[in-house]
Amino acid sequence: MGVFGWLDVREGLPLWWSYRLNRHTKGSVEEVFEGIARTRVMLLTEWANEQWDFLEKAAQELLFTSDEHVSGYLMKKWEKNRYLTELFLINPDGQITHSTYAKQIGHYGNDKVQRAAVHVFDRKEKLLVGPYTDDITEEIGPRTSSFHDEVTLLFLQPVMDGGRVVSLLAGRIPNDVLGDLIQREAGHIYPDSGDNYLFMAKSNMDAAIAPGTALSRSRFEDRTFTFGENLKDGVHTKQWGTVKIQKHTEFEIRFTDPATKELHPGVANTIQNGSNLFVEFPGYSDYRHIPVIGKGVTFQMPGSPDIWGMMCEGDLEEVYRTRSISWRLLKHFMFFLLVGIILQHTIAAASFIPGWTTVIIDLAYGALASVIFYKQGLKPIVERLQKMTDITREIAEGGGDLTNRLDSQLLFPDETGALGRWVNNLIDSQDELMSKVKAAALDVEETNQSLREKTMLAERDSVAVIEQMSEMLEAIQLQLKDVQQAMRQVDEVGHTLTGLEQLSQEQVEHAQSEVAGIDSKMTVIVNKVNEALMLTDDFKELSNNISTIVETINAIAYQTNLLALNAAIEAARAGEYGKGFGVVALEIRKLADQTTLATKEISDTLDQIESSSTFVRTAIQESSGEVESGVEVVHSVQNVLVSMAKSSDSHPDITDQMKSIIGNIAVINEQNARTVENVDQSTDKMAGLIKEVRFDSEQSSFVAAALRRTVDKFKLSKV
Repeated sequence: MGVFGWLDVREGLPLWWSYRLNRHTKGSVEEVFEGIARTRVMLLTEWANEQWDFLEKAAQELLFTSDEHVSGYLMKKWEKNRYLTELFLINPDGQITHSTYAKQIGHYGNDKVQRAAVHVFDRKEKLLVGPYTDDITEEIGPRTSSFHDEVTLLFLQPVMDGGRVVSLLAGRIPNDVLGDLIQREAGHIYPDSGDNYLFMAKSNMDAAIAPGTALSRSRFEDRTFTFGENLKDGVHTKQWGTVKIQKHTEFEIRFTDPATKELHPGVANTIQNGSNLFVEFPGYSDYRHIPVIGKGVTFQMPGSPDIWGMMCEGDLEEVYRTRSISWRLLKHFMFFLLVGIILQHTIAAASFIPGWTTVIIDLAYGALASVIFYKQGLKPIVERLQKMTDITREIAEGGGDLTNRLDSQLLFPDETGALGRWVNNLIDSQDELMSKVKAAALDVEETNQSLREKTMLAERDSVAVIEQMSEMLEAIQLQLKDVQQAMRQVDEVGHTLTGLEQLSQEQVEHAQSEVAGIDSKMTVIVNKVNEALMLTDDFKELSNNISTIVETINAIAYQTNLLALNAAIEAARAGEYGKGFGVVALEIRKLADQTTLATKEISDTLDQIESSSTFVRTAIQESSGEVESGVEVVHSVQNVLVSMAKSSDSHPDITDQMKSIIGNIAVINEQNARTVENVDQSTDKMAGLIKEVRFDSEQSSFVAAALRRTVDKFKLSKV
């Protein structure tokens, strides 16, 4: 290989010259590609973790969802996640039992999904399947990406109950979403060529996928890319003919050197070493036979057993074609200086020109040169810097429009162009972060509204429990009066039996009537106790639901805090232009911390409520048992009275027995009265705690509303 490496002289000479002129920027170029690769890997892993967090919470909530409400619940969750095209459940037999895409219900999916489902059921761990091709994905259609085909990612989350996997919650996402995440067209530092793409480094799930096989859409597949030909229509090369894909980049392209048919050095070295950075001349050839440079890195997506690679590339010509502002200004200055020298010699040679005329000519030339130098040299630079300043100021003042980008026509191949591209990249990254914060704020607001509704239901049921307790206490007090009346009647019967048998018979019948009344009231009390017990069960379920919601709010607040931290980091990295973002990020973190504090107070209060609810239930159960014992005793009294009516000879003994039994009833009723009073006090305390929860939820609503108002100050390109 010669001076120009694998390039011939005609191709290599201008690239070599550009590289030589800008070789002092090599360190900066390395940092650029390192940063691009690092941020893209972070975007992918954070995005995957967000999907897993979403599915894990949904799987927990499914355990508290009745079977008839599962379909509605899945649809509600599907609407809250903008990436999912389908959310469905798989039973242990591999059958789809519920789905947001009705045509899937009752089916079993393809072989790849079936094998993956068996793996998750056996190992009880989440699994990211794919990318793989699935016709159902193309049939369902896209949600966020303008590009769509059958290539799919499938998130499989086990639904656990008591250490056992009862079903799988599956989330389907088109693979083109990954291309959108890593390409971010508005944030491209090298807009004419830069391409970020994924490839397989080591496939542990599907051995048929060879190393170096494309796993994401290439930028050159997008027909929106206007700086060259397109893979869909065909890229023409002099050496290798036309390079074209049939349907999509994934699986159709393997990144090889066209000359050797082996993996090109960037991909091969990345797979071998785990990373690869190469930014020197002559670079390595891509499928277009164009010299490219860049950074390669391997990583593992959360939940995936495979190792992926990512290349962040740029054409060597675009990366090193920069010409410094100083060089441009120097050229203008040297031109005018040369013309001035020539003019001076010409005037000096013309002896017929008077001296005062020479001064006028020099002044005129100086003025003209200054005007031309300003208009062609300084003014364009000042205008570009002013435009960048205006856009940055609009955002930094707090009412920023994050849909604005610097016009590509202003991005010259010099320092101002580099600054403009980084400003666009900063705006794009802040736009993405603020979109996530806005979505998180909306989730907090919606979840908090659900918390408020659940709290109101719990408060209503606690009031109903109090009313039931009051009615039960009143019934027991009436029953106690009846028992005391019955005791007096029995005493009268005992005295009368010694002389007036007929009068005794009448007293017995009257006692029977009183005991019958007691039996009727005891039945009412039993019903009231059962109703109260059912209400406490409903209340406990509501309390559990509220606790789940509070955990969701806390998780969202935690994620919001992370997003705000990322925003602060990005703002700090931007320097002076990021100060406005730093202030907003700090305010968002404060609001997230307030949300976390509010949810902590709610959680503590819920623990007290759960303790009081458990005590109420235990007390009601004890009261229920004692009331049932009272019913049995009353039945015994009725039987005794019947026996007394049939046989007068045994009246004295039976009267004593009846007095003893009714005495027991009185003791039981007194115990019931004390129990109900305790329950009534505990229920009052529980109602007070629920009011505190409601107050805390109101405070959390204020925090969520403040967070949303802060984010709404920004105009975003997407939500």
